[in-house]
Amino acid sequence: MRYLFFVVVLFTSGLLGAQHQTARFEREQKNSDSDYVIISLHKEGLALVRDNDKFKASKKQWEVIRLDTTLQQVWQLEMDIENRLRLVGYDYRDNLIYLLFREGDHEASDLTLFTIHTQSQAIGRYTIKQEITFKVTHFSALANTITLGGYVSNEPAILLYDLQTEKAKLVPGFFVTNSELLDLRVNTNNTFNALIMDRSNKQNKKLLLKTFDATGAALLEDEMEIDNERTILSGITSTLINDELLVAGTWTEGNSKQASGIFTSLIDPFSKQTINYYDFGRFNHFVDYLTDKRASKIKARSVEAAKLGKIPEFKTYAIPMRLDEQPEGFGLLVEVYQPSANFSPYPYYGNFGPPMSMYSQYGYNPFMNRYYNAPYQYNQPAPGDSKMIHAALTVLDLKGKPSRDFGLKLGDLKTSTVEQTSDFIFYKGEVALGFKKEKEVRLLRSLNDEIEIDTVESKVLNPTESIRHESEAASYIRSWYNNVFYVWGYQTLRNSSQGVLESGRQVFYLNKIEIR
Repeated sequence: MRYLFFVVVLFTSGLLGAQHQTARFEREQKNSDSDYVIISLHKEGLALVRDNDKFKASKKQWEVIRLDTTLQQVWQLEMDIENRLRLVGYDYRDNLIYLLFREGDHEASDLTLFTIHTQSQAIGRYTIKQEITFKVTHFSALANTITLGGYVSNEPAILLYDLQTEKAKLVPGFFVTNSELLDLRVNTNNTFNALIMDRSNKQNKKLLLKTFDATGAALLEDEMEIDNERTILSGITSTLINDELLVAGTWTEGNSKQASGIFTSLIDPFSKQTINYYDFGRFNHFVDYLTDKRASKIKARSVEAAKLGKIPEFKTYAIPMRLDEQPEGFGLLVEVYQPSANFSPYPYYGNFGPPMSMYSQYGYNPFMNRYYNAPYQYNQPAPGDSKMIHAALTVLDLKGKPSRDFGLKLGDLKTSTVEQTSDFIFYKGEVALGFKKEKEVRLLRSLNDEIEIDTVESKVLNPTESIRHESEAASYIRSWYNNVFYVWGYQTLRNSSQGVLESGRQVFYLNKIEIR
């Protein structure tokens, strides 16, 4: 087995400011090496997964590395997996890492699920037979069960697979024509939510929220009527950390594919509730990426439209990336982007479509490579560069009403598809919003009523080395746990003690950044 050099160091002294890098993991990376998939284990650390591109007895070797929260390696193991299996999804829950593989590229192919226990390193394997062509778009783990959401003949469907009985079953109440599965999300109490857009009645469009237990039994169903002039583009549900269940997302006017604003609604099955619509011009910082003159005009027209009971004209390509839930409220992250020329926003259904998680775990992909369990996005990968322009973070109170908002320009970062570029920490009432730009992380932080903008430089391990180059195509930041981000990417390091003709070494790295 090829063993690549790795090392970890803690940075604990000589650092000033409220946010800094406190740990780093490095591993040498060759051009032929596959990229890592990084899976957050939350307070248990991180898992790194990749195809080693080596074979053993006609099987391909995969490696899995577990790191703790100081980025120290806890263990490393190899898995021999059939060459025809390709990784399409992953998740983590209750000390189990879930890796979902599909046999080949056909949607009707069988699925194979591997579980890895983070303490014992015990590996489980399960085969999920596909009796029908099931286009999987969402994948999440419950206790001893996994949920698969997607489409059968363009109609939403949810399949549950029980790890104890090794049996699969379809959840009843779906297969509705002219409807889309916007979200499939597991709650903290081992139930899960399905958010469906129902357009079967064009004159009476509805947003449906269904909650089920781990066996697929219906626990709650609620419906919200949608304004005839508006169309819901995307939706996310909260996860019952609080007592209330919140639905939030983006909306537009008519059949436009560009968003006009965000919406929120608290679920209450015992009374009729309205969907609250907020156009982008009503926020203080959503249009900060535009010129001052243009931003002022959009805000003024938003005020005028509200007085006349009309919908403002301003629209933009915007997509919700994450909905975070804290005891004091919610944080909704929306990113503005410029799509590539051959942008295809809805791969499955006419002019409308679900937020596709296809090929990405978290977006188009917050975790790099394209895998299922990207809860919010509705693009499929397409050739050509997109540009991520702006990160807009709205803090919502416990009733789902906007209380504060923040904006951070992303500098027109190019991505191969539309994918999450920024992330945020909403912790103990304070906010940190950041993104990765070349060798540094750029951060916006709220301190009571003050806003602080800062940068955190990437620090290498060896004091005689410096960063010669960083790959922008695979460099990301993600919220980890509490007040911590993790950042990863690929760098070329040059050693000043060597000759000028030395090409340097390439490394995969992970940095831990704490907000204090």
